[in-house]
Amino acid sequence: MFEIFTRYWWQFLLLAVGSYAFANVNFAVLFSKIFKKSDVRDYGSGNAGAANMFRVYGLRMGAITFVCDVLKGVIPCVLARYAFFNVCGTDVAIQAGYLAGLFAVVGHIFPVFYHFKGGKGVATAIGVSFTLQPMLSVCLILPCVIILLICDRTSIVSLFLSAFEIVWCWVAWRYEYPWKVMYVNVDAFCCLMTTLMFSLVIFAHRHNIIRIFKGTENRTGIRKALRGKSDKIV
Repeated sequence: MFEIFTRYWWQFLLLAVGSYAFANVNFAVLFSKIFKKSDVRDYGSGNAGAANMFRVYGLRMGAITFVCDVLKGVIPCVLARYAFFNVCGTDVAIQAGYLAGLFAVVGHIFPVFYHFKGGKGVATAIGVSFTLQPMLSVCLILPCVIILLICDRTSIVSLFLSAFEIVWCWVAWRYEYPWKVMYVNVDAFCCLMTTLMFSLVIFAHRHNIIRIFKGTENRTGIRKALRGKSDKIV
């Protein structure tokens, strides 16, 4: 399981640090200060993420932030797989991609540049998933959209996606051949990285989980936005 990691540990260490540092850039904070002359953390849920950007500033700002946060997961994975594939081969490149994805999510949730208070890692984790497991990610779009339109709470969609990804990766690893099209190039190391990554996303939603059970979780407002109405605060 860790044979490749022990052989290339220092390269993986540099990769982890680089991915973490790259993901420290918080686009929600940057965009709110540059375009709205305010700080998104002072409004709404106080979270520096795409969902709160949408809630505070509207659909356009939320969508732009979401895309940029997704790219924070895509870019480290793509660069890691390309660099390690050319030097070390396919197996190492696959594990490098998963490691880069994990630390990109860590960097988004716990950015040292923002006193370890970042977003909740959902968009970045989606970017990682689309890069490493595109077929599964495409198949999950419709269920996630349906859940979002029904409940109008991004936290519920995020928790569903995270739990599904964790369970699915181990199922695909245990029954490799039946699921090879849906979840490719997966081994125990990749499953561990996926589990850690989405477990962090769930941990970042711990307060949302409490509010969901209490029935006090705020709606995102996506349904009103699609009807041309807006609940934006600023």
